[in-house]
Amino acid sequence: MKYLPIFIDLKDRPCLVVGGGEVGRRKVDKLLGSQAKVRLVSRELAPALEKLKAAGQIEYLGPAYEPGHLDGARLVFVCTNDPELNRRVSGDARERGIEVNVADRPELCSFIVPAVVERGDLILSISTSGASPALSARIRARLEEEFGPEYALFLKLMRRVRREWLAGGEGTMSNRELFYRLVDSDLLAALAAGDRDRAEAVLTSILGHGRALDELDIEERP
Repeated sequence: MKYLPIFIDLKDRPCLVVGGGEVGRRKVDKLLGSQAKVRLVSRELAPALEKLKAAGQIEYLGPAYEPGHLDGARLVFVCTNDPELNRRVSGDARERGIEVNVADRPELCSFIVPAVVERGDLILSISTSGASPALSARIRARLEEEFGPEYALFLKLMRRVRREWLAGGEGTMSNRELFYRLVDSDLLAALAAGDRDRAEAVLTSILGHGRALDELDIEERP
């Protein structure tokens, strides 16, 4: 089975999670991180989910799943140890044209979730198309070592630089050259080393004076 790798904007979109154990908790955390509106159905709730429910960060729909819980949902995650319930939710979602993922049951899924490495705005996803989640985990561990926290800082910086530089009305080719010079420069290495003076020197050499890290509102340290 072939999959189309995509990134979905779930901000303020209702998403349903069926199952409130540790797997369900992880799905809820990912959805909240994507700013989705999370609805939860489960007979039991992990302690972390109880806290989210009490804080009003998720909408608890009760212990028993009903097809109406799918109304308006953009995505559905099913994470129960009840095979019949898993099949029923998957079938109901597919009939409604709602994308569904059932934990550890790829044959019941219309989408699968890749292993992910996040460094701020940098998102690296790895998938073996369900053939070997263990290999995905190993590759993710390698990428976590290769792509450190400096990438989050670098991208925050680049977002600000792009916004200000493009507002200046420079030509497309000029902008393209400048952005590649930044990417190919010593800036990432300077950020990784925590060498602020070196990072500022690189920025000054490429962007000109008055573009120091402080003036770009960068406060984090890798």
